[in-house]
Amino acid sequence: MIRKIAQLRNLIIILLVAECILLFGLYLLLDSSLLFAFSVYALIKNIILFFVLSYITYLVDTNSMSVSEALDVDAKNAFIFGGLGLIQYDETRNVVWTSDLFKEMNINIVGVKLLEWQPHLASLFEDEDIKIVDIKGKKFEAYNSQETKLIYLKDVTQFLSLQQDYLDQQVCMAYITIDNYEETLENADEPKMALIQSKSRQVIVDWAYSNGIIIRRFKSGGYLAFFNERIYRKQVENKFAILDTFKEMSKELDEVMTLSIGIGRDSRVLRELDDMASNALNLTYSRGGDQVAVKSGDDNVKFFGGNSDTFEKSSKVRARVIAQSLAGLIKNSSHVLVMGHKNSDLDSFGASLGVAKIAIAYGKKANIVVDFESIEKKTKDVATMIKNHDKYKGMIISYTEAMEHINKNTLLIVVDNHKPSLAISNALLERVRNKVIIDHHRRGEEFIEAPVLTYLEPAASSTVELVVELCDYQNVELSINELDATIMYAGMLVDTNNFKQRVGVRTFQSAAYLKELQANMTLAYEFLEDSYEETLQRLSITQTAYRYNPYILIACAHENEEYTRTMLAKASNSLLEVSTIKATFTIGRISKTMVAISARSTRDINVQIIMENMGGGGHFSMAAAQFENRSIEDVRLLLEEKIKEYLDDRGEV
Repeated sequence: MIRKIAQLRNLIIILLVAECILLFGLYLLLDSSLLFAFSVYALIKNIILFFVLSYITYLVDTNSMSVSEALDVDAKNAFIFGGLGLIQYDETRNVVWTSDLFKEMNINIVGVKLLEWQPHLASLFEDEDIKIVDIKGKKFEAYNSQETKLIYLKDVTQFLSLQQDYLDQQVCMAYITIDNYEETLENADEPKMALIQSKSRQVIVDWAYSNGIIIRRFKSGGYLAFFNERIYRKQVENKFAILDTFKEMSKELDEVMTLSIGIGRDSRVLRELDDMASNALNLTYSRGGDQVAVKSGDDNVKFFGGNSDTFEKSSKVRARVIAQSLAGLIKNSSHVLVMGHKNSDLDSFGASLGVAKIAIAYGKKANIVVDFESIEKKTKDVATMIKNHDKYKGMIISYTEAMEHINKNTLLIVVDNHKPSLAISNALLERVRNKVIIDHHRRGEEFIEAPVLTYLEPAASSTVELVVELCDYQNVELSINELDATIMYAGMLVDTNNFKQRVGVRTFQSAAYLKELQANMTLAYEFLEDSYEETLQRLSITQTAYRYNPYILIACAHENEEYTRTMLAKASNSLLEVSTIKATFTIGRISKTMVAISARSTRDINVQIIMENMGGGGHFSMAAAQFENRSIEDVRLLLEEKIKEYLDDRGEV
């Protein structure tokens, strides 16, 4: 800039001198008094302008100094004080020069291969991004100018430390509740009740105080907690050990109690933290409790724990309230549509049939939406029989036909599913405003948007069990005939593996209710019978099983053969009957592009968590996942990796 000003000054002076010479030259040639006056005027004017320009240039020169000139005064101290370092390298990436900052840090790398000294700098040669590198315990931002072969380093240790301190102090909020607390107290005498209350509170309060957590009880068995990000990370590192500590205390008292914790984080707005913590707590409830759910802004929900199967509640108060709410919604509707899930099984179809009979009892037209292209074979046979039966004429329709019945008062009841991706028709979910969900699966992050009523009970053995309880609390007489009851009973058989898994008192109460309605047990079992060919196919799968460890079996079906999901599930159920086995996984191809896993377990291993980590879901002891465009071997290796992660998280081998 100064150079340009000087050049402009010189040009102006030349023009001023040229003006004077020209005027005096003309005066000498023409000898005119007028030209002489102009020449004298120009001379005086130009002399004044010359001094003015000289003075301005002097001011600019004395008040301006380039960065390079300033640094020449004390460049060494300036670079060291600013934490700036420079590294010069040659074509072979050997260090040929370093700035004084490295001498101050006692680092002599001249002549050393740059990437041998700092391998992490290799990424600087791949793109122009600024990287963070660690040099002698200090953090530096590094930028590589490949044109000048210079690496610029800036000490950002203090900045990153302040940034981390700021992040560590961000507030997290949690709701903590004791599962099965009220029922435990109801069944205890006065001394035992006092012991349960004091022990439960002491375990939670001791954990909070020892970790620097602020905690307050806001209801019986419910606590509100505040802590920072540093404390949160510590809890993540020890896998929220409070869950196991509390369970151990519960076992010592010979009671069944666990903790459910919902955490909200990654927001500076307290209202948002409260909403996230509350929603996270609801997620833990719908997944059976004994776990921690963490909602973090826009991130996916994280789950910890879940090592206990859901326990059945003896109280049916919630079932009665849901039944009354459902009845009100049905009465206010003009038409009821009932929809299960893709690849429907008999639990899905049986529950749909039971809900349709409830709607019909209130004088409403009810239809069951079935996709015969996406339905399990035995269920398809039963659904076809119903569709062709005179008593059920017009009840079963396709989803395209269902779209024609939709109006603003249509009620859509979704059974045995709460995920839009598994619904028979997403178009129905989007078109119908009033939706009800009745499901027994543990809630996942994906959920049908804005239902007017949700009945999610993961402790139930099947959705049919839930529907039977809803039938019992209706104020009208239901016309459930022998065939209805038989199909619903068959649905319970499917999801309980013939009453071997996930059964409780309420399961057998529901089965007894169906028997009172003249359910034909023999016919129900006939619905589920395998053909000779299917039996051989199941045996061919189970023969491939190998021990992943002493109590886990993995079976891989043949790569070139296709199987039904039901067949894979039956193979897993068969393998679970082997002595000492706690979990089984069966992998098989269900289509040319799709591979599926069926997982089964006892109450010792939560296969739902393993399947969720692979993109699937289900129950504690019954879960599944599927993969597109993957080989069975790829899925097997991924499964072994996820099983190892699960066992490592729990300190098991």
